[in-house]
Amino acid sequence: MRSGAETDYDGGVALFDKLHAMRVGSAMLVLAAACGRIGYDERRSVDAATVVDVAMAITSDAPPIDAPAVCPVDALEIAPGSTVCIEITQRGSDPWTTAKSICEGLGRRLCADAEWLAGCTNQPTLMNMVGDDYEWVAEEAAGIAQKRGASSCDDSSSHAVVDPYGYRCCVDKN
Repeated sequence: MRSGAETDYDGGVALFDKLHAMRVGSAMLVLAAACGRIGYDERRSVDAATVVDVAMAITSDAPPIDAPAVCPVDALEIAPGSTVCIEITQRGSDPWTTAKSICEGLGRRLCADAEWLAGCTNQPTLMNMVGDDYEWVAEEAAGIAQKRGASSCDDSSSHAVVDPYGYRCCVDKN
């Protein structure tokens, strides 16, 4: 791998120093390289191989660029600033074990009681949280699971896991 000081390309040191200072990510540089040539000033341009060499040199010691964590498009934060997201709509009616498996199969989880309650209390745009019927939440022991929301956010009950109720999945921001 060439460093900026070792390059034999006229102007390569200046380009490397400029890009290294900017900590440009490899995806942007590789995209530029795929386009053929990119210019770094009005008088000089750099060939694709040089751009790839520079990209490799920069990204080998560059800190990762963290994108802000966001909820999936079908979910909202359970409360402003939360790292947990809750699905906007109910997923249907299934036994607790099936609901839990479906959420896990999607890389999500059945919402914990506290997550469900926070979503119900803080997110008025969530659909059918109350007044429809209960929804399963994650808490379960000895075949009896918790459910929430038949008449209000605070309405809770427990029931055997074999009967179908609505549910929604929660997921951490990604």
